[in-house]
Order: sequence, then C-alpha cells, then structure tokens
Amino acid sequence: MPIFKSEWRFTLMQVLKDELRHAMLKVAQNMFLDPGYEKTSMKDIAAKVGVSVGNLYRYFPNKEALLEAVTMPAYERLLELMENSEDISANRMPIILDQLESLLAEFLREYRQSLLILLYESKGTRQENIRNEFFDRFVGHVKMHFADYNQKTAAMKQLNSDAARPLAIAFLEGYFEIIRLYSDEDQIVQAAREYVTIWFSGLQILL
Repeated sequence: MPIFKSEWRFTLMQVLKDELRHAMLKVAQNMFLDPGYEKTSMKDIAAKVGVSVGNLYRYFPNKEALLEAVTMPAYERLLELMENSEDISANRMPIILDQLESLLAEFLREYRQSLLILLYESKGTRQENIRNEFFDRFVGHVKMHFADYNQKTAAMKQLNSDAARPLAIAFLEGYFEIIRLYSDEDQIVQAAREYVTIWFSGLQILL
C-alpha cells in the first residue's frame, strides 16, 4: 500500500526530530565531560548544536533533564550487568575473565562517557547519590559471599560482615578509576582484566 503524502511528511519530520535529539544528546555528553556539567549552560549546548535555546527547551525542560537523558542508559545497563553477574568460583575464573572482557568492551563502546559524567559530574543533581547506589548493590554481593563462606567455616575463622562495605567500595573505586584514566578501549579492558585477576588471587579464601 503506498504511503500517502501526509504520512510520508510525518515520518520524515519524526526522523528529523530524532536526529536533532540525538545531536543534542551527543553535544551535551561531550560538554558535560569538558568543560563539565556545572560549567555548561543550555545556551552553550544550543549554540554548539546550532539551534535556538527555545528549541532545545522543547526537547528537554531543563539541564538536569538533559543530564538524565545522557546518563540513564549507562546507569541502567551497569545495574543490569551487576545484577546478572554470575557467581564466582575458582574453577570458573578463566571463563569469568573472558566474559568480563567481552561485556566491558561492549559497555565502554556505548557508555563510557555517560558513566564518567554520572560518576564525576553529577554533584548537586538528583543523580549525585547514584554512585552510592552502585556501592550499596555491590556491598550486597560481597556480603552474600561472606555469608556463603561463613556457612562452611568454623566460628573462629568466620568473616565479619562489617568488612564487606570497605572491601566492595575499594574494588569499585579502582574499577571506576581504570575507566577514568584510560580512553583507549583495549587499555581499559586489559587493565580491568589484570585488576580483577589480582583481586581474585587475594580473595580466593572467600570462594
């Protein structure tokens, strides 16, 4: 069935709107990293995109809404990876490292810049506590490993669950620092693989 002229025009307009929105998000993402979220205004973003400030506000009611649009996909994907992570065991470590390498490479290609904004440029926004949310969720995973270990261990050798939080935070902070320090995907993947291997070697008692 042929597309009527009005339908074709509507489809074209929607494509153009989607492309313009994508351009706004891309420019905002770049500027929220450099010079940074606080130093970037809606006027700056509009000028870089080549649209009026009013047009930008038609798509995003304020700068924080634009920040959320830029960072939420990274947030949701990282939570998904954390929640779907498989149990670690000594005999599965080579497989886990291979999976980590694949997932990290995929994540970085799509979300590295957005994650950096979320972690380091969201102060003073509704998203500034998301970093702690990542920590809290990972603490839960570490406590689970502590509990599993304690069930199989004599009382005198059991681990204090109070150690789970600093341990989990230290691990994630190191992981985030690798992503911040390196922009090259291969460097990040290699550094992360070595980092996890070193941590695993030191934590084998839990497994």
